[in-house]
Amino acid sequence: MVSTSIRSDVSILGLHVTGDQTAAAVFREGQLVAAVAEERLNRQKRSRSFPKKAIRYCLESAKLNSLNDVDYIVVPWNPAAHMKRINMSGFTNWRRYDPEWLYIVPNQLMEFLDVPDAAATILDLTQQGKSKIVYVNHHQAHIGWAFASPFEEAAVAIIDEYGESTSFTLGSVRGNDVSIEKELPFPHSLGVFYATFTQLLGFTPNSDEWKVMGAAAYGDPQRYRSKIQQLIRCHDGGVWLDQDYFEFANTRFAGYYSQSLPRHLEFAPRTRDEPLVQKHYDMAAACQAVFEHMLFSILTWLHERVRMPRLVMNGGCCMNSLANGKVTLQTPFEEVFVSPAPADNGACIGGPLWLLHSLTKKGTSFRVPISPYTGPSYDQEHIRTLLERYKLHYRESMDVCADIVGLLSCGMIVGWFQGRMEFGERALGNRSILADPRDEGMKDKINRSVKYRESFRPFAPSIVAEAADAYFELPPGGDSRYMDRVFAVRPNKRHLIPAVVHKDGTGRLQIVRREDNELFYRLIQKFGEETGVPVLLNTSFNLNGEPIVESPDDALRTYLTSGIDVVVLGNFVVEKMPRGEKLPGYVPA
Repeated sequence: MVSTSIRSDVSILGLHVTGDQTAAAVFREGQLVAAVAEERLNRQKRSRSFPKKAIRYCLESAKLNSLNDVDYIVVPWNPAAHMKRINMSGFTNWRRYDPEWLYIVPNQLMEFLDVPDAAATILDLTQQGKSKIVYVNHHQAHIGWAFASPFEEAAVAIIDEYGESTSFTLGSVRGNDVSIEKELPFPHSLGVFYATFTQLLGFTPNSDEWKVMGAAAYGDPQRYRSKIQQLIRCHDGGVWLDQDYFEFANTRFAGYYSQSLPRHLEFAPRTRDEPLVQKHYDMAAACQAVFEHMLFSILTWLHERVRMPRLVMNGGCCMNSLANGKVTLQTPFEEVFVSPAPADNGACIGGPLWLLHSLTKKGTSFRVPISPYTGPSYDQEHIRTLLERYKLHYRESMDVCADIVGLLSCGMIVGWFQGRMEFGERALGNRSILADPRDEGMKDKINRSVKYRESFRPFAPSIVAEAADAYFELPPGGDSRYMDRVFAVRPNKRHLIPAVVHKDGTGRLQIVRREDNELFYRLIQKFGEETGVPVLLNTSFNLNGEPIVESPDDALRTYLTSGIDVVVLGNFVVEKMPRGEKLPGYVPA
């Protein structure tokens, strides 16, 4: 419940502008109204453009005419705190051009503060307007998501590549009070560690870590694990990376590792076009194993300090669904909350949450649930007009779930476009490609003819909540509403859903509850009634190298240029094959 001390008409615009996937979000009266990443609107994958389109969408959604109607603009990166760390170089004493006074003045004033660091830097956007830009410390923005968790009290672990000067922050939240137990200075970072091995394996750091996680299931970690562990120290709630091998902190050179690393590992760096062979899979497995060892060591230390059964995890490293699924098994924590968007793009929401908690009257508690369905939606008339303009044959379904279950059970690949678009990097049932998980060949078929990507990369199972425990080995407190955790598929169920079982017998599942997404829940439930298997293969509605579709136009272009058999836009169904005709060679398990 939002504290009554927050003005009922307060409006906050949150921005992520300091890296890939720039994004915007808007809050009014303490509630999230809208949020979207710029890449979905400008159609540039992992866009770094200033999120002008996203800002316009957010302002329109909140019925705000302009920034003059916004009270606070929150940026989840504090330049004053950042510049304080590099002031010794002296270069800020001399400006290159006049606008640099925007950061020179706060930077030089830091030494006159009576606090060790600035919690936030606030600038008035105009003299007459009410809008203030609030630069919140990066890890505080990540902590902000704790106020969207279901926990009144919880430990908090923020783990990413780096903030202004720290690479992880450990502490706790009790009601509205935040206590920090430990901060680790950059460059000793789990994010830097994982990005280093992503690059060593020929992938793009801060983009392709998914591929390392997927490849890890095919490897033996013991081949390289001991050599990697020789390069790190992990104790007393901290980790240290040997800087003779990890190059990222040396800004004079591009890249994450020095040439000492491949020599030590006796491993030649993979080139981008080089085929993956067993040594690459083994390296991926070793990287994942050492990452998990460090993470669980840190979290165990945190539990010993705060003695709380619940944990909030956030930051880019919490995109590691393999590790997330093991936290309650490998540490004393009993319940874990991971936000729908733990990476930096989600800081456009976390930053305003931090500010809202700061505005809440002392002694009260600020908590507000956040739905991941925050993006644009399109009405039926808009979709109908578009279909007629494209001269596509379509039909309007009176019961779209019943109709599509029949097509899915015939082996068709379905593009599913419904309601408001999800925020974050997971497709959670509104911008999804769906298929029958009973078909063993479905994974290869979608990778080959739709996603155009590596064959080892798995697809997620989406399952109704009531059946999750029957199909997956859920640990105590195990949950995965946002497709954020990997759990083992029960051995007696693996033959039923082979298309979503990974090489190691696991699946990165989405547990779907009726209250979270009524239509998607009913579709999976109906599929279960038809087939006896209440699970669907779910992957993001996009082609490899493109953002997830945002509009009906995006959905139709993706449908027409890929192997998707059917696209469903609201209640409208467009098919490439006659209804009910089974695909050649399709035999369900």
